[in-house]
Amino acid sequence: MGMHEKLQKAIDKIFFGGRRTRASEYLAYAFGNIVLMLLIFYVVLNTIGYGWTGQLYPPGSGYRLDFLTGGLENGIPLVPEFVIFYIYLFYPLAVVTMLFFGLVEYRRGYALGWSLVVINAIALVIYVIFPVSTYWWRQEFLANPLQGFWAEQVYAIWEGDTSFNCFPSLHAAVSTICAYAWHRYRRAKPGRVTRLAEVTAAFIAAGVVLSTLFVKQHYIADEVAGVALALLVGKLLFDRLWED
Repeated sequence: MGMHEKLQKAIDKIFFGGRRTRASEYLAYAFGNIVLMLLIFYVVLNTIGYGWTGQLYPPGSGYRLDFLTGGLENGIPLVPEFVIFYIYLFYPLAVVTMLFFGLVEYRRGYALGWSLVVINAIALVIYVIFPVSTYWWRQEFLANPLQGFWAEQVYAIWEGDTSFNCFPSLHAAVSTICAYAWHRYRRAKPGRVTRLAEVTAAFIAAGVVLSTLFVKQHYIADEVAGVALALLVGKLLFDRLWED
């Protein structure tokens, strides 16, 4: 018996006198999605686990990956306004996507939930054994700090992130898997609204990927790895768990 079926039977027995109803099915899926997306992904992996890996190594250590592009990305300027994508659009994309597939299209939520969990778990393992840092970029830009509201937002990000958990980029991976979920939803339910949702999610995801470079949080390799990880895990798990 699968985990969901065990959960369903427990909810049927505890709350519905052993009967399976539409309400009990919704409650089982919603509860499972909340456990996956909120408890395991966000709290355990993305908050506790991510914070822990960021404290494993001393400042100034870690690997640099800018050599992979011949130093090309060292010429990418700090553009503080990209914080709009990095924070103010990334988090709404993630939250809205998880809420929609967790509580509205709840039967499709397991595909997204398990993808987020697996992506983050893989990333944490890599952070432990392969710490990548953008510490040097931060020192260069802090030596001649910019002024203004958006620059202050960037410096606040740097202060709150020790930058030893760069490869793969979770900003890139999470935004990509969210956009992929909307893509699969548009394929399942073609229409103007779902097309708009897909295009909007893809636009925000692309902006988030670029933003990590322009706020000097990541190397290009981090973004490539994050997008590739999300697409690989997403394709495997959505094909297995997505209910059309």
